[in-house]
Amino acid sequence: MANIHKEPEYKTEIITQTLLGEQLKIFERNESWLRVSQWDGYEGWINSSAVTEKETPIGTSLAVADLFNGVYTEKSKSSPILRDLVFGNSLVILEKVDDWSRVILPDGTKGWTDASWQCDPEDDLRGQIVKTAERFLGIQYLWGGKSPKGFDCSGFVQTIMHSVGINLPRDVYQQEQEELLKESTLPTAEQGDLIFFRTGEGKTDHVAITLGEKSIIHSSGFVKIESLDEISNSYNQNLREHISTVKSIQNYC
Repeated sequence: MANIHKEPEYKTEIITQTLLGEQLKIFERNESWLRVSQWDGYEGWINSSAVTEKETPIGTSLAVADLFNGVYTEKSKSSPILRDLVFGNSLVILEKVDDWSRVILPDGTKGWTDASWQCDPEDDLRGQIVKTAERFLGIQYLWGGKSPKGFDCSGFVQTIMHSVGINLPRDVYQQEQEELLKESTLPTAEQGDLIFFRTGEGKTDHVAITLGEKSIIHSSGFVKIESLDEISNSYNQNLREHISTVKSIQNYC
């Protein structure tokens, strides 16, 4: 994982992050910095020390499903670790042995990772979204974050949705404008739908995933579950009063 900055200096704002295995498109070079774009078109500056400029290994891809994992020298978590992994990292598989996969990293390093964690195949898309999101409860808020080491609100939503095959833009206002999301209402919102909020002046500035029955999961301070139902003990009045739009994922189902 590496930070992407607004300008080619470490002291400037971290606007997002890139995960291990993600391919970046380079647009510009400024000494030791690269201006890049990600799969979602988001652009920013990353230090070249975090980038491997070489051909991507060819093979079957493995998306890391554990919140935290690692690449080890042997098929054992007691063996030396070569690289830390987090949810969403993308690796190329060289071979499989039982629950372990031998993988190659972008820099050519080879090792073994435990690939035993799987989603419940019985879950529909909405169920997968909810169960995946709930695995991150308690993860701290981090501006620009999009990994189990810290999420901002839109990074959390984008990461969860991307893991189930729904590709949304990076920022809140961009997600709200996504054409495939359908207008909906709070009373009719289903699990996995999105609720957008305007808590200040200007653009929509917060987003949450619905769990059904007016409950939401979102990153605010940390990933947590709250309610937009005034009779609930976890009622968040501020968010309830500042709903901008409710959007359904029905077109993706």
